[in-house]
Amino acid sequence: MKRYTLFLGVALAAMAAGCNQTAPATSAPTAAPEAAAASVAAAQADSAVAATVAPPADAAAAAPAAAPKLAAAQTIKASFRFQPSPNPDDPAHPRTSAHLVLQGGKPLDIDLGKFAGKPDVVDAAKAKAANFPAGMLMGFRSYSAATGTSQDLAVLSVDGHRLRIVQRKVEETASEPGTFETAREIPLPANTQVVAAAQK
Repeated sequence: MKRYTLFLGVALAAMAAGCNQTAPATSAPTAAPEAAAASVAAAQADSAVAATVAPPADAAAAAPAAAPKLAAAQTIKASFRFQPSPNPDDPAHPRTSAHLVLQGGKPLDIDLGKFAGKPDVVDAAKAKAANFPAGMLMGFRSYSAATGTSQDLAVLSVDGHRLRIVQRKVEETASEPGTFETAREIPLPANTQVVAAAQK
């Protein structure tokens, strides 16, 4: 009887010890649902920032745009055109309408006014002798025998950006010729060169 009781006690103690043992951990503990969700949200935020900051591969590899090329210099030919114009005040002495004609990308016909008789286009030698402005492109003189007055006109190129038209009156009885004064200025396109064409 004592043997049976002792055996039963040993068996019960063994069973109790077996029930109290904990199985060894074979894997890492699983994170709580809240922690997992926070980790996923952080990863998504990092991806969005990277996509915003990092330039596209094509943009990074693209070469810088080339600077625009300046248009080639254009040349404009200038000449005078004279047309007879009736003179109501003195039909026996018709006047002449003078025009400055510019031939180029955008042709222009500029009315310079009316003058006595047909103006005489001056060459370099005549311009120097009559004290026309130095460096002028072209010019002419109109003389009225009835009044003894000459009207001089010259065209100058200023800084390659505009044409300046200057005029003066010269009285036969005056000791000094008049001073050239600016009558008007004509703006020109950038990169433009004006040359005097042969007068027809």
